[in-house]
Amino acid sequence: MNVIDVNKGKIQEVEIKGHMALFTELRVDKSTIPEGMNCYELRCGDDDSYPAALEQGVQVNYFGAVLMTDKVEFGQDAYVPLEYEDFAFTGENLTAAEYLANYGEEPKPFASGAELVRFMDENDMLFHMTEKEADVLLGYLGGHEFLLGEKDGKLYRGDLAYEQGKVRWLNDTIDDAIDVVCEWNYEMVQTAQAQVENPDDFIDFVNKQNRLESLRADERLLDAMFDRTKYGKELVQLAEKMADDFIRDMQSKGGIDAAIEKMTEAVKEGKDLLPDVSPALKAATGRAR
Repeated sequence: MNVIDVNKGKIQEVEIKGHMALFTELRVDKSTIPEGMNCYELRCGDDDSYPAALEQGVQVNYFGAVLMTDKVEFGQDAYVPLEYEDFAFTGENLTAAEYLANYGEEPKPFASGAELVRFMDENDMLFHMTEKEADVLLGYLGGHEFLLGEKDGKLYRGDLAYEQGKVRWLNDTIDDAIDVVCEWNYEMVQTAQAQVENPDDFIDFVNKQNRLESLRADERLLDAMFDRTKYGKELVQLAEKMADDFIRDMQSKGGIDAAIEKMTEAVKEGKDLLPDVSPALKAATGRAR
């Protein structure tokens, strides 16, 4: 049976006997278990579709392993019997670090843009932003019920709306955080533009126009940040490639008319003109149109 390094990739989240845990059907390389996590093994019974017992170690009838921050007391029997309803998948997948962020010591949220800038600089994240840019980024995230925080030199995004009274933390990158905020700003600009075109009265028009201008100012600042992300750099490379392809088609038989016709036909047929790029980059090209 294969052995898993629990620090590589995401693992299924489960609830077992009231404990939140990560579950794998593979054997766990015990040397990879992070500090603060306990590893227990599951034994299957007559019905191997669910585990029948939780133990310190299982050699025969191995069902899988669970990792959790909670410590299980086994008592004299050296196992905890399980019923069908004692083990359930939550439908979520987490890395070990994300699990510890949610069920161990939580990440520390950034209280200000200055804290985010300092974190980026101190951890050599190779992305410089001003405090004003960081404040705008955190403001948009907060307005959509998200936090940015840090733990052990890693960046996390916290979802305030995931569960009442609890923050759901997932690994994040500054590139992805900026990208999603740019998407929100784009949607808000589109909505504000439509509202300006249909005011109730002059005062309403002025208020809505001011709102639109504020969002446009944010848009310029966010676009400048996006240009420095990996997606912004990829977008420049993509534009250069598409321009080169168009010029090549234009220089071939048929000239510019044939090149335009080729691109137009591709759009009409619903062909993906960006087949090899990430969803984030595709969304960025949509915002740029």
